[in-house]
Amino acid sequence: MTSTTRRWVVRGTATAIAVVVAAGTIAAAHTIGTAQTPGTPAGRTVTPVPADAERVCAGSALRLSDESGNDATNASTVGRPTIATATTGQRVERSDLQASSTGSSDPTLLTAPAGDTTPQVAGSSYQNVSDGDLVGIAAASCDDPSQSTWLVGGSTETGRTSLITLSNPTDVNATVDLGIYDATGTVNAPGTTGIVVAPNSQKVVPLSGFVSDQGSTVVHVTSSGGQIVAHMQESVVRTLTPGGLDIVSGGAAPSRNQVIPAVALRGAQDSQRGDDTADAAPVVRIFVPGTRAARVTLGITTSDGGGTTVNTTAEPGVVTDVALDDFPDGRYSFTVSSTEPVVTGARTTTPTEGDATDVGWFASAEPLGSSTITAVAAGDGVRLNLVNPTATDRRVTVRSGDARQRVEVPSQSTATVTVATAKQLTITGASGIVAGVSYAGADGVAGFPIRPASEVSTPVRVYP
Repeated sequence: MTSTTRRWVVRGTATAIAVVVAAGTIAAAHTIGTAQTPGTPAGRTVTPVPADAERVCAGSALRLSDESGNDATNASTVGRPTIATATTGQRVERSDLQASSTGSSDPTLLTAPAGDTTPQVAGSSYQNVSDGDLVGIAAASCDDPSQSTWLVGGSTETGRTSLITLSNPTDVNATVDLGIYDATGTVNAPGTTGIVVAPNSQKVVPLSGFVSDQGSTVVHVTSSGGQIVAHMQESVVRTLTPGGLDIVSGGAAPSRNQVIPAVALRGAQDSQRGDDTADAAPVVRIFVPGTRAARVTLGITTSDGGGTTVNTTAEPGVVTDVALDDFPDGRYSFTVSSTEPVVTGARTTTPTEGDATDVGWFASAEPLGSSTITAVAAGDGVRLNLVNPTATDRRVTVRSGDARQRVEVPSQSTATVTVATAKQLTITGASGIVAGVSYAGADGVAGFPIRPASEVSTPVRVYP
């Protein structure tokens, strides 16, 4: 909805005198008590026109070459993910965004057509890949277009390939800037600003084009014009052995309190054996976008009530990795409390068939509202984590069709449950709860955050 502001300009001496005289007359009327008290201004309630709901799924696994191994400047897809969808509307339509000259992951645009009201739409993707040196599982949430996305993850060390995907589902050009940070500070490189992504298309940007041989990176994606859905895919080769792949979903905006709701640890010690495994240890990645150092307390909990805390300091403007050694296998949630706003993410590694490993990236998440829909793509060892960072116990209901599962989530605790996959889930009673999905099995580890309901325009009162 747009509004037009009318500006009345007084021009000319005669007009100005008339205004003064009129003002004096009104003032005199008030003085002798003949003016009536002004009534309530007339107003009109304006209801926004219902709009289609859209989210974008990350797409397929990528490699920097074609099928023959040539053309290392172009990203090509490997396989296709499975996608699960949910909506409060009548149906979900799927379509593909166009590729740019740098290639594309073939992202899927989910659209729930508007009815009498604007519907909600949600989804997630999962892919199991075994193609040459690209081996492992990847999972990601389907996300709302945004003007700001924090991607906490990635590496450009030898054998590590990190690809940023910029999807523009809007009908106008999006101009994108990349704020890139590593363990030494801000990356100043040509080409990080003014990246144009055409309407209804995706552009793939290799992180190594801006920063080389850095093991700890964070990327802040901002756009003007069209809004962007940004993901990052990292794939790893340890010398000549496949080291896995995963997709980094956007995390929560900078805050003094962050929750990474679903982290899977599986065989962490075994995955660090062998050559080129310095980055196989599980870590929590922290970045302070401000100018002051942050004192950080990391709370680590499981659904059985176990947990511990880790204290650290994160310097401003540089990426900090906090190692998590000697933790047993399990499903964890990480709660970060900081004296300064931070962004966070977590990485774990698990051994797979032979001497290979798989890497998993887990993003922080925003709290849910009273009712949220989602759909979990089918995969090995899938679980839903519910984290309650509030001061009040919660009873959460997870509904799929006629089946209902009631979950008690006490204050400051975590609950882990099995849920139906490839079906619509409705989560209610979860106001303030943070949720995420993790996969852990013989083929690898992965996960993604559950997104809260999209903001929908509501009726507004307009006064003249």
